[in-house]
Amino acid sequence: MNGVASELTRLATLAHLPALLAFLDAEAQAAGLDDATLFPLHLATEEACANIIRHGYVDTPGPLTLSLIVTPEVATVVLADEAPRFDPVGAPAPPLEGTVEARPIGGLGWHFIHALMDDVRHAARPEGGNQLTLVKHRPIDP
Repeated sequence: MNGVASELTRLATLAHLPALLAFLDAEAQAAGLDDATLFPLHLATEEACANIIRHGYVDTPGPLTLSLIVTPEVATVVLADEAPRFDPVGAPAPPLEGTVEARPIGGLGWHFIHALMDDVRHAARPEGGNQLTLVKHRPIDP
């Protein structure tokens, strides 16, 4: 994948989440990403990072690496961690029926990420941990 690539690693804590997102926004804008592509990419990345921080590492934070690759066709965020391996295929489907008030809090993150992105891929890293790839297609100029 040829394009502009950049990477930042921080400790996976909520205190470091704003720095990861600011890095994403700055690098995406420097690479010429338009708001229509960046906005959903930012939201999905924020949700994914929060899930890694809250559920991946549980009590002991570890590294979280955010990589951004921007090509003329797509913008891709790759999140790599060293948390226990997680298989999202086994994650329960969120309850979408009924009123918001009647539904339990939480459980919509994975659904939300898939709704925002054009492609979402998860892989167990050979050295341990997880790699989540979020892909958003860029608009084609007429």
